[in-house]
Amino acid sequence: MNTLTVLAGWTISSAVLCSLIFGLHQMDLHPVAAAAYSSLSHTLWALCLSWTVIACATGHGGYVNKLLSCKILIPFSRTTYCAYLVHPIIIRYVVMKRDTPLHLTVETVAILFLGQIVVSYIFAFILSIAFEAPIVSLLKLVSPTKRNNH
Repeated sequence: MNTLTVLAGWTISSAVLCSLIFGLHQMDLHPVAAAAYSSLSHTLWALCLSWTVIACATGHGGYVNKLLSCKILIPFSRTTYCAYLVHPIIIRYVVMKRDTPLHLTVETVAILFLGQIVVSYIFAFILSIAFEAPIVSLLKLVSPTKRNNH
């Protein structure tokens, strides 16, 4: 990849991700625009994240690759998939336990989001320790990898 392609990829990807996250704040959309956003936002999000993966894998990640490769993120990387599986259950539980409607403010959403993320990662850690770690250990015993002694 040449420098212009990498620069264009990062610029477009960053702009699309920022517009998907912050673009609709306090906006009223026309029904056609709302339908377009709903139908295209997940695909655009996945494409932008795939650019990040490709750029980092090909050596064009720069600071993003350094950030994503930090050793402090290793425990989170081991539990992220479990958190992905548990998080919808936590959301459903919180919503179904409410007996009155919730008035959404920025503060309320932030507190609910942070609380649900913390609870999701706690349950994900427990699931990872209970199921994933023992299975990975068994797989290492069954098929050990050959180490290169240089």
